[in-house]
Amino acid sequence: MEKTDVMIVGGSVAGLMAGVTVKQRYHQKKKVTITRQVSKTPVPCGIPYIYGTLGAVEQNLVSDEGFINQGIDMRTEAVTSIDRENKTVALADGTRIAYDKLILATGSQPAMPPIPGIQTGNVFSIKKDPEYLQTIQNVLESSRHVVVIGGGFIGVEMAEQIAKMNLAKCNLGAVTVSLVEMLPHCLMLACEQEFCSDAESELRRLGVNIMTHTQVKAIQGDGKVTGVQLASGETIPADAVVVGIGVTPNIDLARQIGLETDPRKGINVDSYLRTNDPDIFAAGDCAAKFSFFDGQPTGIRLASVACSEGMIAASNLYRPLRQSMGTVGAFGTMVGDIAIGAAGLTTNAATAANIAYVVGEAAFPNRHPGCLPGCITDMKAKLLFNGDTGKIIGGHVRGGQSTADMVNILATAIQSGLTAEDLATMQYATHPLMTASPMRYHVMWAAENATIKLNANRSS
Repeated sequence: MEKTDVMIVGGSVAGLMAGVTVKQRYHQKKKVTITRQVSKTPVPCGIPYIYGTLGAVEQNLVSDEGFINQGIDMRTEAVTSIDRENKTVALADGTRIAYDKLILATGSQPAMPPIPGIQTGNVFSIKKDPEYLQTIQNVLESSRHVVVIGGGFIGVEMAEQIAKMNLAKCNLGAVTVSLVEMLPHCLMLACEQEFCSDAESELRRLGVNIMTHTQVKAIQGDGKVTGVQLASGETIPADAVVVGIGVTPNIDLARQIGLETDPRKGINVDSYLRTNDPDIFAAGDCAAKFSFFDGQPTGIRLASVACSEGMIAASNLYRPLRQSMGTVGAFGTMVGDIAIGAAGLTTNAATAANIAYVVGEAAFPNRHPGCLPGCITDMKAKLLFNGDTGKIIGGHVRGGQSTADMVNILATAIQSGLTAEDLATMQYATHPLMTASPMRYHVMWAAENATIKLNANRSS
């Protein structure tokens, strides 16, 4: 029987980050083993860009070399069983490995709605499997009518990239890309409505047919999809359908070995990411999440969260060092020429949670002077502050590529409990070619505008 100090089941971002952290923090633990079911690990957030920007699945794979060079044993085998009493793992090839500590990073699987015809050929979800992703590319290259179901980040990015891919298909004649979303706007669960509208405008500019407030009734086709029937009775022609409505945690293995699980929430863990077995931890999409704001369960599952959890779980294997503070939800995307980012609560979410809030906004050019190359004249920041404490609870930005870095500032501010006063008087790095003027930095002025409202409320 083989032996390892730390066994990690799952080779995507949570598992890989856990492996690297063990190697860095516990030098005396010489053997770290990672096993996964797929041949290579795709870059999760890069999957949509295979189809319009990168052009090949091979361009979006995480190299094993860097992990092997750190002494991590990388395996491509499914785990068939785990014996908790004897602390052993059985692989599909018959290998048995004894472990000291175990981290489950089994990830998630795409959620597939119970729509009649969902199993029809050429109907795809977004799986983190290179061979499957290649199959999607092969079908898309010969498709004239593509329907994307779901207007969250994955759906919007897939629609945008497929539209770009289709620009090279003029030899096929007219090509259509339709995006179907049941909510009033795309990206509505994460972004402010005005920024959702901006994203939709960019999609339409690229030729995407957006259908919001619309539900899918059935998928039509005999063997292969031919159309998508809507609740209104209308049928959209389709040679291919991509479903991007979210994910569900992979908990089958955890449930089989008697760990506490919930089909919707994931593997139950404490703030140290420990399961009910003291030698087994869980991290990433498979692990249950709780909100930073109220401690309630949340369905937010992001690669950035998985990386953080992989590091936390690995750090705590031999003594509790780090705790999860809960999921904030920090997002960023490019839609056409517009970058949109968000961290924390939207105004809709704050209202639903009965949190009194004050909004501060600022819109300025992202260069100084504004005639410099790359200037976006109306880059905008919209910040939400708790009306009682003045602490920031949400931040939303629309602009250029610096949007993501600005949102990271806001995510850090939320986690640190900074107030509007703190952000208004904080010192920021600025440069004519990279940022707005130091006298017109977006976060600073959005926060200052909020402080004026907060002070007025307190004095009234």
